[in-house]
Amino acid sequence: MNAFEELFSSLEGGRVLDVATGEGGYVNILKRYLKSYAIVLGIDSDDKVLAAARNNHENPNIEFVQMDAEQLGFRSEEFDIVNISASLHHLENVTRVLGEMVRALKPGGRFILTEMHRDGMTTAQFNAIRIHHWAAAVDSSLGGLHDRTFARDELLNYIDDLNLSNVIVRDFSHTNSNPMDEKAIKSVEGYLDQYMLRAQQAPGSDSLLQQGEDLRHALHEEGLHREPVLLLVAEKP
Repeated sequence: MNAFEELFSSLEGGRVLDVATGEGGYVNILKRYLKSYAIVLGIDSDDKVLAAARNNHENPNIEFVQMDAEQLGFRSEEFDIVNISASLHHLENVTRVLGEMVRALKPGGRFILTEMHRDGMTTAQFNAIRIHHWAAAVDSSLGGLHDRTFARDELLNYIDDLNLSNVIVRDFSHTNSNPMDEKAIKSVEGYLDQYMLRAQQAPGSDSLLQQGEDLRHALHEEGLHREPVLLLVAEKP
């Protein structure tokens, strides 16, 4: 039994809200592991990714709506489950978004957070973290909203401030795979190449491009493990 099955399989979803849904990737996890759900509603501020999400999920019980996560257009206590995944480091005001999610959650409902963090354990894991932070620096130089990943304790501090109860935390370390797997390295190098093209247009491009080449060298010398991930489920009192 994996952590998703352990924590989600007893949850009757009812109305489920997926915040910062992107192309709806995490909706697949909710669909697969929740005991049941009536509707999954994904919201995102980017209409382009929502178009992809709609193409990925042709299901009458799954909907996607463009909306600002800092000002959710829902009544208080409207959802049985609220979820956000791999998105906190893309938010301008994390506290405001999490507070809005709790406001929209029914008493007794479940709050779910899945987020990578920077407290890696292996050199290969730190390579993934460094690549992510470099990509964030490129995006930020071009005016995008992309922050460095949080420390694990920072994530838990955000949750502490929400005054939720029955908090359960599971960690994914992602250190069992072969860090020198050729297919994985090739995939990450493609990601690097995309961001090298972006870096050429950024202020301070020379420094960013050199950092990118240094990361490429480390990738081939030391390999890569995915960033550690925290999965948290809590209840609204």
